[in-house]
Amino acid sequence: MNEEDALRRARNGDAAGLDELLADARPRALRIVTAMIDDPEEAQDVFQETCRRVQEDLARFEGRSAFSTWVCGIALNLARRVLRDRARHARPADPAALEGAGRGRGVLSSIYARELAANLESAVHQLPESLKEAFVLHYLEGLDYEEVSRITGVGVRALYVRAHRAKALLRQTLGSVVDTFWTERG
Repeated sequence: MNEEDALRRARNGDAAGLDELLADARPRALRIVTAMIDDPEEAQDVFQETCRRVQEDLARFEGRSAFSTWVCGIALNLARRVLRDRARHARPADPAALEGAGRGRGVLSSIYARELAANLESAVHQLPESLKEAFVLHYLEGLDYEEVSRITGVGVRALYVRAHRAKALLRQTLGSVVDTFWTERG
């Protein structure tokens, strides 16, 4: 896809041009939103709202980043709103759900790997929002800090600190398995 051509067509009202741009951004935006709000169905709704916002604000895209980065920033802001809305109605989390995570040693069985992934996902969702964003975007999505900065509007140094603080908190909860989880799962 030629992003410039698709963008020009989209700005001229061509729905196919906008669809091309959004199709390219969709997988990453959905992964980010799903990781942030932990609800795949609601993540789909958030992405649909993202698409609506992108269409409304297309003229404001200045091209200082990749189009997909801009879309991910909009999606992240909408996910933040969902989290703020949830926080108003939140109940305390059950810390017993994470007990015993990361104690296994040796080769991970597929059952243990699934349990570990579920425990990690649960622990990630309990992180403070700013730490979760940095962790998800850098460690789970594999984005460099410069791109994370463009998505979040937060400085590179602050993101580095947040991502490492998140990893340290996860290490306290899950143990050292946090350090090798991503290499183990391939």
